[in-house]
Amino acid sequence: MSYSKIIKLVLLGITFGVLQRSQLGTLVISGVHPDFLIAATVAFGLIEGREAGAIAGFILGLMADSFTTVPFGVSSLVYASVGYLAGMVEVASLPESRVVDVVVAAACAGGGEVLLYAVLQVLGLHTVLEQRLVSAVLVQLTMGALFALLVAPLMKRLLRIGAEERPPSRRAF
Repeated sequence: MSYSKIIKLVLLGITFGVLQRSQLGTLVISGVHPDFLIAATVAFGLIEGREAGAIAGFILGLMADSFTTVPFGVSSLVYASVGYLAGMVEVASLPESRVVDVVVAAACAGGGEVLLYAVLQVLGLHTVLEQRLVSAVLVQLTMGALFALLVAPLMKRLLRIGAEERPPSRRAF
């Protein structure tokens, strides 16, 4: 990943972090705050591929760690895994379509919440996520789908990510 993409990713992360912590951050759906950063990680992984998705997940996870109560590094571990899994769609034998991308993004975002819950359980930490796991997964499924449908094409156009010469296995968004 080039330095210009990393700078764009950091600026993108700051933008979504500010949105999450601003007035939009007070948005509560079924008692759960939507996580814009994990949805952005999934969208970046879909656009750029596995390695870039993992790097994006790590960077955005560090940003998420800066304003959560979980131990530092847990979100970056989970986000990096989710970004890598979202980028795996480039090598999967799935048909290229917007519907497949939305389904994969929703599954990865919802799976990220489940993975975060599992890591917190392994660490022996009890959070609010225990009582609202189903609601949190449903909210993140929705956020992942919305980001893949609306935000990912906008990210690609505005930031010109995914514009380089791509191997034939990469998906065109």
